[in-house]
Amino acid sequence: MKIILKLIFISLLFFPLKAYAVTFNVLVLPADILNVCNNYYCHEEASNIFAEDVIENFNASHGITSPTLVTVRQKLNADASLKALTSNTLRKYNRANNIDMESVKSISDAFSAKSVLLISSSAMTKKSNLRRSVWEVLNLSSDFGIVYPYELETNAVLIDTVNGLVMWSGNYSKKLGNNNNEFKAKSPSEAALKLEQLDLYSKAIVARSIAQNVTLRFFPKTSNPVVSPKNTGVAAPSKFFRMNPPTLDTLRSKDIKGTNESDFGEIIYGL
Repeated sequence: MKIILKLIFISLLFFPLKAYAVTFNVLVLPADILNVCNNYYCHEEASNIFAEDVIENFNASHGITSPTLVTVRQKLNADASLKALTSNTLRKYNRANNIDMESVKSISDAFSAKSVLLISSSAMTKKSNLRRSVWEVLNLSSDFGIVYPYELETNAVLIDTVNGLVMWSGNYSKKLGNNNNEFKAKSPSEAALKLEQLDLYSKAIVARSIAQNVTLRFFPKTSNPVVSPKNTGVAAPSKFFRMNPPTLDTLRSKDIKGTNESDFGEIIYGL
């Protein structure tokens, strides 16, 4: 009997019982999910690129699951009324950051999710509130020789659809173009370079930060953000945290000409 108990004890040491953690289902909806190849360059819109990387981060964590954008599109295309509802809801959010909680809940219920992450991204100028896609701005700048300081503004909002509450929101900004504010692509290869830089920005900064912020809302003890004393110029909230993204040398598999760490800047987000 003692031998049997000893064998059981040893087996538990080397083969511990599997712990089943709680898994959260989050529906990620980029504002441009229905705009497939909707620009001159036929590249994915920025919000779709960021959303894909966020979803990849979620599904790799085993704590949060999200359907891929392909799966979401297939379901939307199969249901005309759901597609129309989603299109109108995302249009309102993308144009004026207006969130229709009732519509968002209906969409989340269709995907058996209790949380929805909305992501929008537009090229903006300081003198105008007009929102354009990165590729529209790139096309205009290339054709007409426009030199202007454009910025890529990205917003993300995590919504608890059960209680109709915003769990978290974050804003990210990135300068477009070089130090002379030139943002042009005269050839397909130059446009592909812009896309590669956008992909790198997503993986290094935006998607990584969004995924970590959302994870912190469901699993508060999984990460320890660094408290930053830097004055951000924002009155509230009072505490901010700074992401410490890896260097470009660590992330990129090949050199991207014309890309510097300063292009990304410092990402500050609040709780």
